[in-house]
Formats: sequence, C-alpha cells, structure tokens
Amino acid sequence: MSNRTIKNLKFEILAPLTLLINSSINEGIFPGIWKLGRVCPIHKRGAKSDASNYRPIAITSNVGKLAESVIRLQLSEALEKVLPDNMHGFRPHRSTETALVQLMEKVKLYKSQGMKVALLALDASAAFDLLDHNLIIRSLEAIGAGPVMIRWISHYLSSCEQYVDVAGTFSETWSSDVGVGQGKRLSSDLFNLGTLSYAIWSTILENTIFADDGSDIVFASTDAELNTKLRSTADARISWFNLAGLTLNASKSELLGFGTQPDPLLIDGTLIKPTNSIKFLGLTIQSDMKFTKHTEETANKLRSAAGRIRSEGRNVTVADRRVLFNGWIRSLVNFNGLAYLPHLCENQLQQLTSAYNSGIRAIFGLPKSGYAPIDDLRCRLKLPSIDQLKEHLLFKEAWIRRNDFVRHTEGPITRGRANLKVPLADQRGFAGKRLASILPKYWNELPLDIKNLSNEKSAKLAIRKWVFNPN
Repeated sequence: MSNRTIKNLKFEILAPLTLLINSSINEGIFPGIWKLGRVCPIHKRGAKSDASNYRPIAITSNVGKLAESVIRLQLSEALEKVLPDNMHGFRPHRSTETALVQLMEKVKLYKSQGMKVALLALDASAAFDLLDHNLIIRSLEAIGAGPVMIRWISHYLSSCEQYVDVAGTFSETWSSDVGVGQGKRLSSDLFNLGTLSYAIWSTILENTIFADDGSDIVFASTDAELNTKLRSTADARISWFNLAGLTLNASKSELLGFGTQPDPLLIDGTLIKPTNSIKFLGLTIQSDMKFTKHTEETANKLRSAAGRIRSEGRNVTVADRRVLFNGWIRSLVNFNGLAYLPHLCENQLQQLTSAYNSGIRAIFGLPKSGYAPIDDLRCRLKLPSIDQLKEHLLFKEAWIRRNDFVRHTEGPITRGRANLKVPLADQRGFAGKRLASILPKYWNELPLDIKNLSNEKSAKLAIRKWVFNPN
C-alpha cells in the first residue's frame, strides 16, 4: 500500500488502523508481511558492472512503518532519559556538530591540564547489520521496559525476511537473526539501545559516539602511561565488539596523538600507526589542533560547487542559482561549523571567504578572477558573509548555554550587570581555545532584549535577524 493511498484515505482507515496497531502491541506480534524487505541496489559511483559500487536500499511496508512510528514515539522519549551525554546519533538537538564540539572541548581540557592525549577510533564492519539481538533485548530490560514492550520488540526483530529486486528480477528470500534491520523506523533507536553499553564500557577513557562512529579520548600524565592505557582501551573495545557480535575493521581504524607520538597498536594482526590527522564525522582533526587541512578541503569543495553552479545553473535565473548556492556552498560552510569556524585564524577565514565568493561570482556569471563588487552583490542577494556565519553560530550557542555563565550577584548594580554581562574567561593556552572560554564574550555582545527571551525558537530568529541584517 503506497503512502499516497494511506494519506488520501487517512480518515476512512483511521479506526481500523488504530485497532490493528493496538492489537499488534497488546499481542506482541509484528506481522511478517510488515517485516518483509525489498532490497533495491542503487548505483553510487564507478563501473555499473561492479556490485561493490551499489548501495543496497531496503524498502518495507508503509503500514508497518506507521506501526513502528507509534512505538518510536514512546521508545525515543524513554531512551532520552537514559542515554548518556556522549551519545549523539539519532537524538533530538544533537548532530555530528555537537559530537565534534564535545570531543574537541575534552581534548583541549586535558591538554590545558598538561596531560598527554590521544584519539583512538576503532571501526566496526556493518555494525547495523550484525548487532546481536540478545544485546538489544537485555539492554531494553536494563532500562526498565515492561513485558509488553519486550515481547513486541523480540517479535519485531525475529524472522525478518528480505529479497533483492534487480529491475523486476527477484532473488530468493532470506532471514537474519542479527542486526537492527534496514529501512525501518525503529532501526536507529534500537541501535542506540544496543550500543548503550559501548558508551560506558570502560572507565579509563572518555568517548564520543555518533551511531556506529566513535572515538575514544585517552589521556595520561606520561607517554608510557598513555601507551599502556591505549592498549587497554583497544582490548576493552575488542572485547565489546566480540560480545556484541561485531567485527572490528582494523584497516579503517585510526590513531592520533595531540602533541605527542603514541606507539603503534597491533590489533588482529594489523598495525595501526599514529597519523598527523584523521577524518571523523566529516571534520579533519589534526594533531596540532589547527584546521589547515579542513580549511583547504572545504575551500576546494566550495570552488567545485561554484563550478557546478556555472555549468548546471547556466539556463536558470539568478534567483534559482541563489538556491543552488545555499544548498551547495553555504551548507558546506555551516556543516560542523561550530566545531571549526571559531578556531580559524584570519588567513584561514580569508581562504574560505575567497572560495565562498567564487560562488557569488558564479551566481551572476562573472569572471572567476578580477575586480567585482562582491560585497554589494552579496548584499543584493541577502546572503551572509563567512564572518557573519561564524558570528551567528557563536551568538546562537552563547544564548543556548546562557545558564552556564557565572554571574556575580553581590555588590551594586552596574551597567554591565544590568545588561546581564559576565566576566570573561582566561584566554591563554588550550583552556582559552575552548568554546566555554570563547562564548562569554559573545553573550556579552548580545542585545539585552535577546538575552531576556525565554523561547529558543524566538531567540534564534532574533539572533539571525540581528546578525544577518544589522541595519
């Protein structure tokens, strides 16, 4: 049954559909026809004759997805109360950006304390498809789920059949007793539930997790102690992978030292050597905690996107090319923006600005080089500059973290206190490079009427208008 049919007949089928879903919940049965998955290979890149160049997409029953959505409304709310703060995947108000900010803040904190710090990112192969069902059910029991939910989830996970559809030719069906399922509404929540123990498995490290991507922060007072803890961390992770039914992909695992060179790690016969940079959740992290490589990569992507606007947007209007600019260029700058933009030097910001302006030139069909009134053209399009994008992110984050700032209440009411200003943090060393030290300055610069707003949506709109349209 198509989604269009369900939407067009929503009032007619509401009563029987409600009865059907409630019966499924009460009896603890998820019908087999709702579990059946049709796997369609979608070409990604490269030769179409190579099966590895295709991404398998599983399509399941739309009515079954409605039933899953009903369960997810309650399961997600319950999970939010128990999931630890270092898990960021598939959660409201969290993203790769929040994960990276948390990761870098912790690294800088330990560096400011004089610690030796390293990052270990171990990769698991096909984690979504191989996670053990027993681990999911036991985790569900551990967080206090009742017998009805446990019975329903157990049946939901069991005997899920799939078949491959290639241009109307079907394979034989098969079923698997592992994994959280593809193409299902509950897959992400069940994966978070099944990997809950991963987030708290070891007490000698701090980790940041986004879905099946995780990085362990290992810190110690000496190089020798750091190497010992790295070995213990790797052993603990391998132990968890084995118990969870997952396979460690040592060839894709990475090791990075911050201001130190840890010893290589031998894992499953593969030697993991420390590198000068790693890519985690779309951000290139360097051992010197600068963003030279990420800036260069982003600038190259911006110029490539500008070229696409010139070629693919040559037959559309300026307004349409502006839409392409927002989708292909501005979004690239904003992606994980809070994790890197506040820490760029003037030369790096200028490098991004130059690449960003190539998109403005492409919108108007101007030459790639030579004089052009870029700022005037950008203002005509009502597009923000790189500096404005950076300030918008920082002002917005300062408002969100407003309760973290320490305010003095003793003494007379000065002009600063009347405007809710707070003392600035020490800007020296690694501690001064943390967002926690940078944000008080931006909070102080916010207008008082925005500071006094209590609604987050209203505050974000006000900040956006104030930063992007200062006049």
